[in-house]
Amino acid sequence: MAQQLVYVYKSSKKLRSYLYIKEKDVFSHIPSGLLDAFGTPQFVMMFALHEDRVLPKIKAADLMQALNDKGYFVRIDLDDPEENMLNIERKRLGLPPLEKDKIADYFH
Repeated sequence: MAQQLVYVYKSSKKLRSYLYIKEKDVFSHIPSGLLDAFGTPQFVMMFALHEDRVLPKIKAADLMQALNDKGYFVRIDLDDPEENMLNIERKRLGLPPLEKDKIADYFH
């Protein structure tokens, strides 16, 4: 079973937003617009990722796929309605709110 080190950073601008990358402090492959919105990444932790790893709020296989495809993964926890800007905008437009699993589709 192959393991891969993963480095986790929290956003300096947005509560409960996390960036997962394969190399510590290497952000050159992250889109500039994403980094602008994310703010200065603040290192939180490092861990070994493998297929059977149990992670909060994300499946190990999904994280592995994103890291292999794009080199990064962004996790935005939308537990707080005040933080859910997508649903705030949908409400303003007279649209129904999206469930958490549907919101995630907008960020992958």
